[in-house]
Amino acid sequence: TPQQNGVSERRNRTLLDMVRSMFNLTALPLSFWDYALESTVRILNMVPTKKVDMTPYEIWHGKALNLSYLKVWGCEAYVKHDSADKLQQRSVKCIFVGYPKETMGYYFYFPPENKLIVARH
Repeated sequence: TPQQNGVSERRNRTLLDMVRSMFNLTALPLSFWDYALESTVRILNMVPTKKVDMTPYEIWHGKALNLSYLKVWGCEAYVKHDSADKLQQRSVKCIFVGYPKETMGYYFYFPPENKLIVARH
């Protein structure tokens, strides 16, 4: 029961609070909750714990992590657009929604086409 697993329930509440805060800062529909949750879990795994003074990432992988690739969830970004015509725009305005597990890069939501784009930059 939830009453018997206080640590897990507290972590779930922290995750939900963070996801709720992320949605308060963006106009994305709630259907992106799973991307927000995955990004939140990634962030919390990069925060040191009180008992060990290491991040869960450092404990699991045995090396320090690089934070330079982190982006603000829900922020606007311009993604390079492959176009055959030299006069067409070279990038499209998207919204950052997460990090793919299977490849290095980022997930971006392209609202005009209701499509997800994976890009490296």
